[in-house]
Amino acid sequence: MTAKGVILFTAAVVALLLCSCAKNEDTSSLTESQQEQSDFPRCIVGEWKCRETPLDNSELYSGYLSLIIRSNGNYLMYDAEAGNPCLKGTIEMDSDDLDLIFIDDSGVDFAPPAGWENMSKKQKIGYFADSYTLKLTYTDNDSSVTLVFDAVNAPNEVKN
Repeated sequence: MTAKGVILFTAAVVALLLCSCAKNEDTSSLTESQQEQSDFPRCIVGEWKCRETPLDNSELYSGYLSLIIRSNGNYLMYDAEAGNPCLKGTIEMDSDDLDLIFIDDSGVDFAPPAGWENMSKKQKIGYFADSYTLKLTYTDNDSSVTLVFDAVNAPNEVKN
């Protein structure tokens, strides 16, 4: 193999390893409904802590938020300072796999975070995720608010 071939092969392997948003592989034993729920990116599964201010509005405070997303699609966004749930339910992918659909089916107080006040109980949310960062964007008419979460177990040098 030439040096150019080795470099291309190495780049392809590294790209595959860095793709932490791979979908669940073995869904053959799941029902159709379970398969739909398992089709969201695994890289969003985990425990997340929100940064102090949203990406696009430094006047709002969101540092009190924590988010837990389970591999079965269940999520809980809560006020870590007061211990109150804000949103609780399930997450699905939209039909084009570009957005998440947050469904609040908790039956408890529905309390969206600052900047997301007009959110409905079934809401399309834009997202970007890698191993250490999760950005969730709520859009209402012409404005949007992006909450930025850091993985709770991320190395300190990544969180800064």
